[in-house]
Amino acid sequence: MSRILVVEHSPLFAKMVKHTLSKRIPMPFDFAHSLEETEAYLAEHGQDCFLALLDIKLPDAPNGEVVELVRGHDVPSVVFTGEYSDDLRERMMSLQVMDYVLKDSAASLDHLGDLIERLGRNRSFPILVVDDSSSARSYLCKLLESHRFKVLEAKNGRQAVEMLEQNPDVRLVLTDYHMPEMNGFELVQTLRNRYKRDILSIIGISAQGNNLISARFIKNGANDFLIKPFLEEEFFCRLYQNIESLELFQNLRDMVVRDFLTGLHNRRYLFETGHQLFSSFQRGQISLAAVMLDIDHFKKVNDTYGHDAGDEVLKAISQLLKEHVRETDVVARMGGEEFCMLMVNLDRKAVSDVLERLRASIEKTQVEVGEQTLQVTVSIGCSSKKVDSLDSLVSMADRALYHAKKSGRNRVVTG
Repeated sequence: MSRILVVEHSPLFAKMVKHTLSKRIPMPFDFAHSLEETEAYLAEHGQDCFLALLDIKLPDAPNGEVVELVRGHDVPSVVFTGEYSDDLRERMMSLQVMDYVLKDSAASLDHLGDLIERLGRNRSFPILVVDDSSSARSYLCKLLESHRFKVLEAKNGRQAVEMLEQNPDVRLVLTDYHMPEMNGFELVQTLRNRYKRDILSIIGISAQGNNLISARFIKNGANDFLIKPFLEEEFFCRLYQNIESLELFQNLRDMVVRDFLTGLHNRRYLFETGHQLFSSFQRGQISLAAVMLDIDHFKKVNDTYGHDAGDEVLKAISQLLKEHVRETDVVARMGGEEFCMLMVNLDRKAVSDVLERLRASIEKTQVEVGEQTLQVTVSIGCSSKKVDSLDSLVSMADRALYHAKKSGRNRVVTG
């Protein structure tokens, strides 16, 4: 399990750090109060250490020796101290710590919380590094991996295009200018013809940087440009600025296509994405099944226990839906207690098996609401017949759902 190490000479301040950050960070916090304790901890738990928060003035190490120790174990680190001078900060940053944070206000703890949450998200944020120089790629990869990013590499523009096709979850590309086969300008132009700025961010990098090259990169579609050699602190400032812009765009998209209560996609998204899937279904490229699911006697839950209890039931059912389907499937809340799924490339028996496991799992699930424990069942209708439109396929699943309810509820009916 990933753990956070806090090296702090003051037990009182260490408790305050844990009290504040543990509310936001779902990881265990471990503590060391001296260099000796830190060394012992790293020997036993160093491989599990996700991040270290380091005070640089310890009883047995008053000059920041703990930073060298922890960074020597390749543990991502943040200096968190009341000591400051330009020379001290520069020396600590030269050890490739992630940040230098002063204990000067409650806001500093909020900043640490933001940073740790950011690192957690970085693990699911792939970045593609493109450079024909293996040493340059290695340097950039090491920087990114120190911030917990998943990193992919390509040695030229043509290979980068292929890797993006194979890894559609990549959201940011760092590319050099001078490369064989396809240079940085050509790569940016090619990518911009395929990916909009709110989907993929591109940062150009060149050792031959000047205002003209920077302008050409950005005119061709890059979001930003860096001249080598660069300060690592500037590199991460620019990187995170681009990532935050992408996340802002994603949040805006989610507001349009996701259900606020459950986090599932909404009816609009289901039909927008579903029409593309249905076109592939009609061409015989994929199989497609539409599923309608309704919570049995949901009105009684609201009337008996209140709408807050109903909301908890909806969230619990939504979580089970996420757990029982694959990323290739589409799950949406259609409104009220009704949900729809589009399941891709499963034969009729496989679909029935998945739905029966889902129904049984929901039936056994207990939803805690205050001092009450609620259990609900669902009725499910499914269809994978060849029809002329997505609307017709969903309507057939809806008719199967109607038969499931009429024949006693808490069952799966395939139409």
